[in-house]
Amino acid sequence: MLLLAVILLIISGFAVLVLLAWLLLRREHPVIHPAPVPPPPPPSGPYKIPDNFGEADLPGALTVRLMGTPANGVPSAASSSSTAAAPSSVIWVNGSNEVLVHLDSTQVRILDGMLLVSVDLETDQTGRTPLICSFALSSAADPAALVATTDEYPRGDGSLASCWGQQLQQAVWSSLLSLANDHAGERNLSPRGLVATAGKLSLSAGTAIAVKGTA
Repeated sequence: MLLLAVILLIISGFAVLVLLAWLLLRREHPVIHPAPVPPPPPPSGPYKIPDNFGEADLPGALTVRLMGTPANGVPSAASSSSTAAAPSSVIWVNGSNEVLVHLDSTQVRILDGMLLVSVDLETDQTGRTPLICSFALSSAADPAALVATTDEYPRGDGSLASCWGQQLQQAVWSSLLSLANDHAGERNLSPRGLVATAGKLSLSAGTAIAVKGTA
């Protein structure tokens, strides 16, 4: 019995020594927990349509909107998406007249207060030739900056411009308004303006402007 008590005392003493040694070791060499991994940075922007376009990226945004409505009335995948690739060319039909519109030829020049859009059109009579639409845009200070003035006809071949020029102007302007509407819609706002400065087209959006009537 005495021997058993001695053995238990030795075991207890050994356990105490091990515990003291572990505490001393931990004090001299504290456990270093690794720093938490920072969360990944947020995406650069949740919007597909940026606030500003340059002369290199604006043509691509316009071409997917310049196709027009297919003859069967069903929107194509490219016309219903701002990211889908547009075909290189489409045929516009107006009564018995047809014109081949080379969408991949679209070019723009952005000046202070002025936007120039060039698109190649082609018919059997005229061959392929560019028509250039010019739009004088409102200033950033104008609260009604979704208006523009343009020439009666685009610049280019006279016969082509007289037959298809105004349709091209309307298509380009409708494409710009569609771009402004989609830009504002992504932000749950209303389109406010299209402002041209040298080399840059800026889209602005805000709360809808209410017009109060007069009694």
